Amino acid sequence: MNQIYNNSACMCNNNRTMQITRGTTPTILINIKNDIDMTTIHQVWIYISQQNKVKVDKEISDVDMDTEKRQISLRLEQEDTLALKSGDAFFQIRILLEDGTALATVANKISVIEIYKDGVLS
Repeated sequence: MNQIYNNSACMCNNNRTMQITRGTTPTILINIKNDIDMTTIHQVWIYISQQNKVKVDKEISDVDMDTEKRQISLRLEQEDTLALKSGDAFFQIRILLEDGTALATVANKISVIEIYKDGVLS
Protein backbone atom coordinates (compact mmCIF):
# COMPACT_ATOMS: atom_id res chain seq x y z
CA MET A 1 0.00 0.00 0.00
CA ASN A 2 2.92 2.38 0.38
CA GLN A 3 3.75 2.83 -3.30
CA ILE A 4 3.10 6.46 -4.18
CA TYR A 5 2.80 7.93 -7.65
CA ASN A 6 2.56 11.50 -8.85
CA ASN A 7 1.32 13.96 -11.45
CA SER A 8 3.06 16.96 -12.99
CA ALA A 9 2.45 19.17 -9.95
CA CYS A 10 3.77 16.58 -7.51
CA MET A 11 6.89 15.02 -8.93
CA CYS A 12 9.32 12.35 -7.77
CA ASN A 13 13.05 12.75 -8.30
CA ASN A 14 15.43 9.89 -9.08
CA ASN A 15 15.60 8.91 -5.41
CA ARG A 16 11.80 8.38 -5.38
CA THR A 17 11.29 11.22 -2.91
CA MET A 18 7.99 12.93 -3.62
CA GLN A 19 8.22 16.66 -4.30
CA ILE A 20 5.40 19.11 -3.67
CA THR A 21 5.63 22.78 -4.55
CA ARG A 22 3.98 25.10 -2.04
CA GLY A 23 0.83 26.88 -3.29
CA THR A 24 0.00 24.23 -5.91
CA THR A 25 -2.83 21.70 -6.17
CA PRO A 26 -1.15 18.33 -6.73
CA THR A 27 -3.00 15.03 -6.88
CA ILE A 28 -1.34 12.19 -5.01
CA LEU A 29 -2.09 8.69 -6.32
CA ILE A 30 -1.71 5.75 -3.93
CA ASN A 31 -1.68 2.19 -5.28
CA ILE A 32 -3.29 -0.34 -2.96
CA LYS A 33 -1.76 -3.83 -2.69
CA ASN A 34 -3.74 -6.74 -4.16
CA ASP A 35 -4.25 -8.47 -0.81
CA ILE A 36 -6.47 -5.61 0.45
CA ASP A 37 -10.15 -5.80 -0.57
CA MET A 38 -10.89 -2.14 -1.32
CA THR A 39 -14.63 -2.70 -0.91
CA THR A 40 -14.00 -3.32 2.79
CA ILE A 41 -12.23 0.00 3.43
CA HIS A 42 -14.19 1.76 6.17
CA GLN A 43 -11.99 4.82 6.73
CA VAL A 44 -8.86 6.39 5.26
CA TRP A 45 -6.61 8.97 6.88
CA ILE A 46 -3.80 10.71 5.03
CA TYR A 47 -1.35 12.88 6.95
CA ILE A 48 1.50 15.17 5.99
CA SER A 49 3.64 16.27 8.91
CA GLN A 50 6.61 18.54 9.50
CA GLN A 51 8.65 18.86 12.68
CA ASN A 52 6.48 16.15 14.34
CA LYS A 53 3.27 18.15 13.78
CA VAL A 54 0.49 17.16 11.37
CA LYS A 55 0.07 20.00 8.85
CA VAL A 56 -2.34 18.29 6.41
CA ASP A 57 -5.02 15.90 7.74
CA LYS A 58 -7.39 14.26 5.24
CA GLU A 59 -9.88 11.40 5.51
CA ILE A 60 -12.10 9.22 3.34
CA SER A 61 -14.48 12.05 2.41
CA ASP A 62 -11.49 13.94 0.90
CA VAL A 63 -10.29 11.14 -1.39
CA ASP A 64 -11.50 9.32 -4.49
CA MET A 65 -11.23 5.54 -4.56
CA ASP A 66 -11.00 3.61 -7.83
CA THR A 67 -11.45 -0.07 -6.99
CA GLU A 68 -10.81 -1.11 -10.62
CA LYS A 69 -7.41 0.61 -10.75
CA ARG A 70 -6.82 -0.17 -7.04
CA GLN A 71 -5.97 3.47 -6.35
CA ILE A 72 -6.79 6.15 -3.83
CA SER A 73 -6.31 9.70 -5.08
CA LEU A 74 -6.06 12.84 -3.01
CA ARG A 75 -6.09 16.33 -4.50
CA LEU A 76 -4.43 18.85 -2.24
CA GLU A 77 -5.68 22.43 -2.25
CA GLN A 78 -3.50 25.53 -2.31
CA GLU A 79 -4.20 26.04 1.39
CA ASP A 80 -2.89 22.53 2.13
CA THR A 81 0.42 23.01 0.37
CA LEU A 82 0.82 26.55 1.73
CA ALA A 83 0.53 25.09 5.25
CA LEU A 84 3.86 23.34 4.59
CA LYS A 85 7.23 25.03 4.91
CA SER A 86 10.00 24.39 2.39
CA GLY A 87 12.17 21.45 3.37
CA ASP A 88 11.42 17.91 4.46
CA ALA A 89 7.95 16.61 5.34
CA PHE A 90 6.54 13.13 5.86
CA PHE A 91 3.48 11.48 4.34
CA GLN A 92 1.56 8.58 5.91
CA ILE A 93 -1.64 6.69 5.11
CA ARG A 94 -3.75 4.80 7.64
CA ILE A 95 -6.68 2.59 6.66
CA LEU A 96 -9.36 0.95 8.79
CA LEU A 97 -11.17 -2.04 7.25
CA GLU A 98 -14.75 -3.00 8.10
CA ASP A 99 -13.57 -5.97 10.19
CA GLY A 100 -11.51 -3.65 12.43
CA THR A 101 -8.14 -4.38 10.80
CA ALA A 102 -5.97 -1.26 11.02
CA LEU A 103 -3.24 -0.70 8.41
CA ALA A 104 -0.56 1.98 8.07
CA THR A 105 2.32 2.77 5.76
CA VAL A 106 5.74 3.78 6.94
CA ALA A 107 6.27 7.53 6.78
CA ASN A 108 7.41 8.50 3.28
CA LYS A 109 9.66 11.51 2.86
CA ILE A 110 8.43 14.51 0.86
CA SER A 111 10.55 17.40 -0.35
CA VAL A 112 8.56 20.65 -0.15
CA ILE A 113 9.67 23.23 -2.72
CA GLU A 114 9.47 26.96 -1.93
CA ILE A 115 7.63 29.59 -3.97
CA TYR A 116 8.64 33.25 -4.26
CA LYS A 117 5.48 34.74 -2.77
CA ASP A 118 2.88 33.16 -0.47
CA GLY A 119 -0.83 33.40 -1.03
CA VAL A 120 -3.75 31.62 -2.64
CA LEU A 121 -4.15 32.37 -6.34
CA SER A 122 -7.67 33.36 -7.33
